[in-house]
Amino acid sequence: MIGRSGSCPVSCAEMFTIRPISYEERLAVLEVYRQCEDFLSLGPQPRASLEMVDADLALSRQAGGVFCGIYLPGPSGEPEMVGVVDYVPGGYGGVSEHADLSLLMIAAPYRSAGLGRAVAEWVEAQVRANPAVTAILSGVQVNNPGAIRFWTRMGYRITSGPELQADQTTTFQLWKDL
Repeated sequence: MIGRSGSCPVSCAEMFTIRPISYEERLAVLEVYRQCEDFLSLGPQPRASLEMVDADLALSRQAGGVFCGIYLPGPSGEPEMVGVVDYVPGGYGGVSEHADLSLLMIAAPYRSAGLGRAVAEWVEAQVRANPAVTAILSGVQVNNPGAIRFWTRMGYRITSGPELQADQTTTFQLWKDL
């Protein structure tokens, strides 16, 4: 269960569910984005908006992605969205052997309890179901040292120097062999 403070107990990493979001859940995604404005503030658009959510959903669809909500039981026992993850399970960039973990955001009250690691491992398990996929690609903003530490601990390696992206963020490209 979620603690009174809204934070994860130690076992929250074992209690999550992940499923593709429906159009009707866009406002819940927006609330997660608002709880991640510390991350968004590292880029050119520091404030979450429904337009940002819609743009991310459109980019996911264009790339063949699966945009999912991350849910934990809420105070009433009903699932409550506490994060989002977007991934392309195979064929990323036209290369059948590549998957992409495009986005992982956990709302601030639910971080540092193992949920991010558990979700990243869940994505890897989904991708591994396709034996043709041999690597997962991702990216991390150069000005986010906490995320860089997280992804390197997860076994991803930086494969590029800083690269300016179309959205004006500067990222390192990441790679993990499966």
